[in-house]
Amino acid sequence: MVVGVSCIEIFFPECQSLKDKRQMIKKIVEKTRGKFNISIIEVRQTNLWQRASIGFALMGINRDHVSSAIENVYRYVESLYLGEIIDTWTEIIVMGNEV
Repeated sequence: MVVGVSCIEIFFPECQSLKDKRQMIKKIVEKTRGKFNISIIEVRQTNLWQRASIGFALMGINRDHVSSAIENVYRYVESLYLGEIIDTWTEIIVMGNEV
């Protein structure tokens, strides 16, 4: 089993308040969760109104599959055009023997 954990840092230039940012985060989280069936949530910078960090996790049977799925999530979030991805980080953990 392979577990991928990743974080996306997003800048929202159009947001003027925390309420605006929360609406953007909600759209990103709900649409991404629905499309990829992953665990996803805002993880840091909850009080900044133009920046957010969204973390997500997924599992697969091999490293290539998990890495590809994470890249697909990045591309999908970017394609929503709700904010600009300014940074990402990923950790892939192999548990047991990789198939």
